[in-house]
Amino acid sequence: MSPSPHRNKIDPFEPLPAVGEPPDSRWAVPYLAQKSGLWTVHVRRPLTRRQLDAGLVDTLSASTLDALRTATTRQDDIAERLATRPYAAPTWAREK
Repeated sequence: MSPSPHRNKIDPFEPLPAVGEPPDSRWAVPYLAQKSGLWTVHVRRPLTRRQLDAGLVDTLSASTLDALRTATTRQDDIAERLATRPYAAPTWAREK
């Protein structure tokens, strides 16, 4: 069996810029998932245990691009609060 001619045509990783600083955004480029039909985006770097405990997620999906932008903004707000208050309790530890 001969190898597929389509193999290795799409790089599975987002390339870093050739010159300059890496992108400032926490999020990679959003894409429309073929299987689910939802707009999906992933964080560029893995989350720490503390970030996960605070309620941050590494993947977001939404039916529209505007809804996805709203969700990423909400996640960025949580990340900013976590960064400015390094000793804050995680969301699951707070009393309701």
